[in-house]
Amino acid sequence: MSELPDRVEQRRLTFPPSYRLKRRRLLRSLFDRNRDDVQTVAVGCVRLLYRVVPRDALGHDVPLQVGFAPGPRAESGVERNRIRRLLREVYRVHQYTLVDPFVCRPDALIVMILFRGRPEQADDCIDRDLPRALQRVAAPFGEKETD
Repeated sequence: MSELPDRVEQRRLTFPPSYRLKRRRLLRSLFDRNRDDVQTVAVGCVRLLYRVVPRDALGHDVPLQVGFAPGPRAESGVERNRIRRLLREVYRVHQYTLVDPFVCRPDALIVMILFRGRPEQADDCIDRDLPRALQRVAAPFGEKETD
């Protein structure tokens, strides 16, 4: 039992460039309203759009790729960058919620994290809502692994 906490402590909480969602074709597929394979999870001020894709479509051998968007209410560049930084930081700390179910799978997950709240409340609501949204996205994939 003591091996599990050691393994968790040894995890690197980094967010390397290969895990960033940058391919235009993959980004567009998440926002295409005609697709039926795009799922949505909304928790408080955060909305996640996600889709399972073949791993070779990513261009890297990684379990998932993630993108971040600050939303339309953040008008100034300062607000947009601050919200994007907050989203990235909270995701970085809680990333293994989504990474673990896809490490051994042949497919990958692409996720777009959207902020839909008021910029002045970003600090509180991102810390509270993003981890819960990540758990809701990961729940169905974790169940399939145990069967």
